[in-house]
Amino acid sequence: MKKRAGILVFYAIAIGLLGVAAAAAQNASPTDLRPVKVMTSLPTLTTAVPYTMLAEHFDKDHGLSVEMLSAGGASSLQVDAVLSGNVMFASPGTPTALQAIRQGANLKIVAAIANNQIAAVISNKALAKVGVASNAPIADRIRALKGLTVGTNPVGATYYQMLRGYLKQYGLDPDNDVRLVGIADSSALITGIEQGRFDAIVSASGVVEEAIGRNSGTLWFSGARGDIPGQDVTMVCVIVTRADTIEKQPELVKAYVAALQDALNAIHTDRTATGQALKANFFQKLDPELWAMVWNGATAAYPANLAFTRRAFDYWVANDPKGADSYKNVDYKQITYGPAQSP
Repeated sequence: MKKRAGILVFYAIAIGLLGVAAAAAQNASPTDLRPVKVMTSLPTLTTAVPYTMLAEHFDKDHGLSVEMLSAGGASSLQVDAVLSGNVMFASPGTPTALQAIRQGANLKIVAAIANNQIAAVISNKALAKVGVASNAPIADRIRALKGLTVGTNPVGATYYQMLRGYLKQYGLDPDNDVRLVGIADSSALITGIEQGRFDAIVSASGVVEEAIGRNSGTLWFSGARGDIPGQDVTMVCVIVTRADTIEKQPELVKAYVAALQDALNAIHTDRTATGQALKANFFQKLDPELWAMVWNGATAAYPANLAFTRRAFDYWVANDPKGADSYKNVDYKQITYGPAQSP
């Protein structure tokens, strides 16, 4: 009887210790948190997952203290920051990440955080000229860009490449039928359409819609609300880290991905509260009604989970300016974190 009582006491102590450990993980003090530097672009719907993680403190729930640095709209700066060791994770555009890997960069994709988020705003003057309704079939809306000057992201950027792809898909020559002007500063896109330098602007949802709030144009199309078929294949933003980080610090990588998954879950299951947190922390300048329109309308913006699918890999490889053959030495399974792999 004494022996059994001793065993029960042992189990009670063990269970108590496990409970203490679990509570400690949930309520770690700032000094107990592991600091992690991350680089991302400016706040847009594309980067809503990592920004939600910050706004709702999901990093701390997993024992991390994330410091977020911004690279503006430059994915190449994010890649360079990871490779140099200045940050541990970054969220570049998918084609930029893949092109860096193709060139030998020591990177792995650990998550995909956004479906197609391309968005276009057409100026009021151009809308009157093209004679096509803003709710016309997507093919008609894209063909209506013929002859227009379109401000977009810099040459080679994710949305620049996607726009060229859609122009080709719907029968336009992006080099001759449309004048594309690459702009690194997103605010210059807004002032450009406002001042009449651009007939339309194309970039990430959450950026170009500011022109609507200034009464400078109308939403022309939006991948985030599902206007363009195949939005679940064209994953536009991924999380990358160095391959040796996964090897040397697997638990840290696992914790960061878990924090991102919590953020993605919040976007799907508690959309109203998540939108309010994002607006309060990162989109203060955006008109509340406009933010509500953008956020509530982004029904197709986010994947169900963080997997970087084989189909997304194949899409970007097939649409690379240098052709699919340029990726003949790149293996999807080798460049994608194991838990993030999916058909």
